[in-house]
Amino acid sequence: MLEKILHIYAPASIGNFVVGFDALGAAIKPISGELLGDVVKISSCEQDEFICSGKYADKLPDNANENLSYLCLLHFRKHIKPDMPTIKLELQKNLPIGSGLGSSACSVVATFTALDKFANTLLSEDELIELMADFESLASGGRHYDNISPCYLGGLQLTGELIPGRSIKIPVPSDWYYIVAFPGFSLNTSKARSVLPKQLDMHKSVEFAQRLSAFIALLQSNGQSGEYQQALALMKDDVAEPHRASLISGFSESKQALPELGAQAMSISGAGPTLFAVCTNLNDANKCADWLQKNYINDEGFCHICQLDDTGTRELTHSELNKG
Repeated sequence: MLEKILHIYAPASIGNFVVGFDALGAAIKPISGELLGDVVKISSCEQDEFICSGKYADKLPDNANENLSYLCLLHFRKHIKPDMPTIKLELQKNLPIGSGLGSSACSVVATFTALDKFANTLLSEDELIELMADFESLASGGRHYDNISPCYLGGLQLTGELIPGRSIKIPVPSDWYYIVAFPGFSLNTSKARSVLPKQLDMHKSVEFAQRLSAFIALLQSNGQSGEYQQALALMKDDVAEPHRASLISGFSESKQALPELGAQAMSISGAGPTLFAVCTNLNDANKCADWLQKNYINDEGFCHICQLDDTGTRELTHSELNKG
């Protein structure tokens, strides 16, 4: 009998998607075909075993009891499937910690998806998302869905406690390219949240609601009357970016340079320090990526031209495993 082995991949995501602080998030995939996200491998074993591997494994605590993926396993075995056979669980940590690309969400989403599939517990989509949000909050300090939902479901997702099913998928033009650049240093999410204002005044609150709702409404159109360009023109973050920009070395210079190279919009991915720009053609995307490679990232950083990952979390195919 063949050993049961699962490889579950969860993609990186852009939280706080410019106009949607804590409400709008997008799953992304490099157009190169490279995987940008975490992988969880589960196989049968005589006793439970946990391994953390991957490029960024050394950035995680040595103590397994402080690892989100292992905590997910402990919770799943105690509260969801007490009679689950013993397993070997390996977290391949391929996203940097504190990058603004939904790193903690990747680990949690991949782990719970893998456990549910391996144990055949058949948890509903809603049950899994709530479970994932509970555990991702251990890292982010709150139950935010703008990384969890797109990471799990794919695409651009409007998320939140008041949203039916916690998520609504928003259509996005297929010719939008997202250039994401991780500079090579981390930014603590708690520190990035500490600089935010405790409340917004009435004017800014109304403007935020108008910008987000108009952006989503314009994306629902067919784009033939310039709605997509109008949506791009609305892509401005007056909530978090003004307070976080000074925490990210090189951000202000990038904000000034990229529009001249064809970027239609630019902002901070999640809590940062990764930044992302939106272009409407590949030529401009390449020019922006080239500038960022030379001027924004260090030897530990990376830059990818991406489009939306509409699939979200999934079991890897043999060809994807061989490529990796």
